[in-house]
Amino acid sequence: MFILDTMLVGGLRFVFDKIAAAVDTELNDDTALREQLLAAQMRVELGEMTPAEFDVVEADILARLREIRDSHQGSGPAGLSPKDYKITGIEASFGGDDQE
Repeated sequence: MFILDTMLVGGLRFVFDKIAAAVDTELNDDTALREQLLAAQMRVELGEMTPAEFDVVEADILARLREIRDSHQGSGPAGLSPKDYKITGIEASFGGDDQE
């Protein structure tokens, strides 16, 4: 009975981990958001949506895109501001034609 319970819990944990990974990927993927923005633009052009409604949808989508971009940049060197680093030296060389 203990082995069966362990297998059941292990299987459920595996499934929930896969679901969590899929949700995380979907939340951090900007492709779907860009498609939603394009679809909203098409609806405005076809007259199915007013420009005011589009402005609300666009503001929401752009805010979510900024959040995704900021979360990606915050984890790497792109998240640094000029106040976070200092240039202490520079090295340059020239390997052009030697004319004597």
